[in-house]
Amino acid sequence: MVNTSIERSESSRESSVGKTVSREEASLHNSAESLWMIYNNKVYDITEFANDHPGGFEWLAKFAGTDITSLLGDADLHEHSPVAYDILRSNYIADIAHSDIWEEAEGKFSSLLYNKKGSPDFIDPAKPLFKQIWNSNFSKEFYLEQVHIPRHLPGPATFFENEYLEIFTRTPWYVIPIFWLPVSAYFYYLGLNIATHSIMLQSFAFGVFLWTLLEYGIHRFVFHFDEMIPEGTLSQVAHFTLHGFHHFLPMDSMRLVMPPALSVFLSIFVYSFMCALFPPGVQHGVIAGLSFTYVLYDEVHYWLHHGQFTVDYIKRLKSYHLEHHYRTYTYGFGITSDFWDKIFGTTFPVNK
Repeated sequence: MVNTSIERSESSRESSVGKTVSREEASLHNSAESLWMIYNNKVYDITEFANDHPGGFEWLAKFAGTDITSLLGDADLHEHSPVAYDILRSNYIADIAHSDIWEEAEGKFSSLLYNKKGSPDFIDPAKPLFKQIWNSNFSKEFYLEQVHIPRHLPGPATFFENEYLEIFTRTPWYVIPIFWLPVSAYFYYLGLNIATHSIMLQSFAFGVFLWTLLEYGIHRFVFHFDEMIPEGTLSQVAHFTLHGFHHFLPMDSMRLVMPPALSVFLSIFVYSFMCALFPPGVQHGVIAGLSFTYVLYDEVHYWLHHGQFTVDYIKRLKSYHLEHHYRTYTYGFGITSDFWDKIFGTTFPVNK
């Protein structure tokens, strides 16, 4: 079933194209219920996008109803990527009335607004996604370029047409601790029947540390095996299902934590490896530490996308991760920290 709120939103914008409004009228739309902005003498209704803005709703609210042409052009304040202009263009609703046009507003940044990297020949995010990617015939180069250009929808996308399959693709953030914390506690309890408290604590701590390396390795070499995928639709289906979707729609709130069905499948391999590597007791402590820190990882990942923070370290972490999505996906693989990025040289280049 296609998201009807998306259909209503699109039809509403289509009916508004070609209209003109005064700057005074635009300035009245300055609340969470209706948030307009002016850029290069055009008006954009970003109400539905505001809460998903990577910098947070509060930042956009400061400029609601105003002309942001000079703001977007100020690289010293905050340099926006072409994706930002692409999202802005998709929310166009009207032109500024001729009597209110600011000639100086047309500047060197206007060309960025019409960046056409997001091709309409790729997947339509407003329609069921799996059927589209399954029936596609994209080249590898085109697919990898397009899937890493973020799109935005006002609500969760529809992955499967089948409503029963669709249930398994949507995971609220609170499901992860409910499911995995008991697993962590159970393994720790089992380990206490085999090993001493001291060994269990040390094993648990090692599992916590080991997860940070797994987090980096899985993100870089499993989720981002981008250039290694072969040509062909099936490889693109696998890539899209595993992680490509997240880069295509990075603010989809129901796909920011891993569904238990998928994480359990992946955990079988990790569990088998830990059992082969460590003796009983130690392996239980390590697995408990891994499970516990996995919960922290998934929750941090969710809130980096949808949370607002005052703690400087978390704010930097949020900025770091969103740069991975909105600037270049080939750097910044750490989620809970940039420690391993620094070790392996995958932090963002200074000039990015």
